[in-house]
Amino acid sequence: MYPDAVTERTGGRSARVRAAVLGALSELLEERSAESITTSEVARRSGVNRSTLHRRWGGMPGLLADLAIDELNAASPIPAEADDLRTELCCWAEQVIDVLNAHRPGHSPFVAALLRAVQDGRAPGDLLQGRLAALDEMLLRAAGRGERVVLSALDLVEIVLLPIYATRLLSSAPLERGLAHRLVDRFLRLNAPASE
Repeated sequence: MYPDAVTERTGGRSARVRAAVLGALSELLEERSAESITTSEVARRSGVNRSTLHRRWGGMPGLLADLAIDELNAASPIPAEADDLRTELCCWAEQVIDVLNAHRPGHSPFVAALLRAVQDGRAPGDLLQGRLAALDEMLLRAAGRGERVVLSALDLVEIVLLPIYATRLLSSAPLERGLAHRLVDRFLRLNAPASE
């Protein structure tokens, strides 16, 4: 479980502390890799007591997860309803690519959080639970418009999202938006029955 990713209060001192801590962590991630960042450094940079960081986030894995979820929700939200699923999926996948391209290779909070979860023996899928629900909602909207939807949000992650992250991990070159379209088209081909 990643504390504060879901239960965070939205105002007052709690929000100011969270903003200061996540801002400090984001700055540190731009300077160097997540493996070399400690809670003591985040505490110093943010001006928040280290014991507060451990109490609220449980350490670096929780901090990285909260920053990753915060960034995902802000920079790559589930798109507004469009006329068709392909348009919505391409918009979403392009946003994910833009978020990854905004960071130097290896400095994305989401990638760092995934890798830290694996190192700590936790299921990295815990990070995606809220996103899976939102992606399912997008697929349900399409079905409600009469579009055929037989694959799930988990299939969408496997066919579209994971290849985007893998490509970014394997290359220092910025990702091209055309990758989003190719992967979405692959998802839609697999979603369509063979007789169509």
